[in-house]
Amino acid sequence: MKDWDKKSHKQKHLFKAKDYCVNCQQRKSCGLLEKEKRYCCACYQGILEELEQDNLLISSAQQVLNDYRQGIISCQCLKTEKPRVKYIASDGSGWISCEGVGCKRIISSAGHHRVIKNRNDPRFWGLESEFKIMCLECIGREFYEEMEQWQRKKFREYVRRGYV
Repeated sequence: MKDWDKKSHKQKHLFKAKDYCVNCQQRKSCGLLEKEKRYCCACYQGILEELEQDNLLISSAQQVLNDYRQGIISCQCLKTEKPRVKYIASDGSGWISCEGVGCKRIISSAGHHRVIKNRNDPRFWGLESEFKIMCLECIGREFYEEMEQWQRKKFREYVRRGYV
């Protein structure tokens, strides 16, 4: 009985909660503003601003906050936020339409957390795109030539499996 409990406990916690912000639970912390990586930069900025209003902020923290506001310090927290679906069904699954030019294909989520599958995220393919969510057909049509060899191989594998 104990082996089964341990196995199910491990399966429930596949991602490490310590990697995500304690406050919003949406972004991974880059550790730029807070070295302990408990809060993402946006949440930590809110905490520092509250302390600033109460005049409890020390000078070194005030300098870091000012640098962050002026853009001298640029964090990576917002770049690590995964795109999520907008519409959710009663069973927890979600969907969204492709953001590609002229495409209205419906894309489903990877699970109950509304996160988009990696294959539908242009950043997974190492691409800089103004669109956050694209179907494989649009990614292949617009970016296939820019992909590296291993990315092309993975793309062709997904096409063979019928994910297009």
